[in-house]
Amino acid sequence: MNDEWRQTACILCTVNCGIEVKLEGRHIARVRGNKNHVSSRSYPCEKAQRLDYYQNRRDRLTTPLRRRGDGSFEEIDWDTATGEVAARLREVKDKLGGESIFYYGGGGQGNHLGGVYGAATRRALGSIYSSNALAQEKTGEFWVDGLLCGGRPVPDFENAEVAVFVGKNPWQSHGVQRAPVVLREIANDPNRALIVIDPRRTETAEIATHHLQVKPGTDAFCLAAILGVMVQEDLIDHDFLVEHAANETELFDALLAVPVADYAARAGLREEQIREVACLIARASSAAVLEELGIEQNLHSTLNSYLEKLLFILTGNFGKRGAMNLHTNLGRLTSGTRRSQTTPVGGHRIISGLVPCNVIPDEILTPIRSVSARC
Repeated sequence: MNDEWRQTACILCTVNCGIEVKLEGRHIARVRGNKNHVSSRSYPCEKAQRLDYYQNRRDRLTTPLRRRGDGSFEEIDWDTATGEVAARLREVKDKLGGESIFYYGGGGQGNHLGGVYGAATRRALGSIYSSNALAQEKTGEFWVDGLLCGGRPVPDFENAEVAVFVGKNPWQSHGVQRAPVVLREIANDPNRALIVIDPRRTETAEIATHHLQVKPGTDAFCLAAILGVMVQEDLIDHDFLVEHAANETELFDALLAVPVADYAARAGLREEQIREVACLIARASSAAVLEELGIEQNLHSTLNSYLEKLLFILTGNFGKRGAMNLHTNLGRLTSGTRRSQTTPVGGHRIISGLVPCNVIPDEILTPIRSVSARC
């Protein structure tokens, strides 16, 4: 084993914790947190500790496989594989047009370089339809982010007075730098608050200051009730909205009409819980909010994302320490522009540039003449 510690980063989620590794051939023999890393500061979660398993597990492919006529596979070299794939794609493009080539993929959690390279490949082919795993969870949120903020806002939980998690358990799924450490710091500080909106009593909910244990599928009622209290009790940061927002009158009219007690009951909550949480968020010096799959793969998913973001926009928790700040991007994960905003076969809406995952089989299996007629 090489005694040298090499600095790198984990790519198994978007947090990208800094780590140091020792190598034994192509194996990662040891992993530890990088104490000099600016954000993770020596903390590695269990995923980083298992990098060698993901890198060298028994069933990992180490060479391209080509399918034979009988359905079995044979190993081939990379030059042969890339050459044959390029030739077949060129043949399809010349015969049927680039719009008939559907692209699925584009980078994994925390490593989206595949998406950047894929965009160049698609442009060369003239491919206009694509999708990936984000299309079953994040498209609605990304669409809302683009319309509301012009980019993806990220939370500063380490410095937030109030931390809010909606449909997320960061104790297990992370997505937050040094998640268990930060969560314990918030929960143990009497001057800070941890709010969890989730039907399950998760590890994060167990230590929360307030756990709004909503009935499954009723998050929109809970969020709308909280926003209703903020507007009806004038807990809004009007100065922030005057300087940075527009078209709030129509929204305020809708939230003034929210029947808070009724919506709380629909969500399985007491009205007092809703009012206490609304006041806590609105009166805090800083608040940060994060949603996840619990509301994105559920009823009213895109509406949930919109309401969740209003929690920090209406209270002015944007662009400051301990609140929400725009992410920096190497490249765009999704795009809002396409020649068509619906799929060519079923006419399903394309959101954030991605074809919905559940309609992909029908789009592929429908005869090509139907696709050409719709393009």
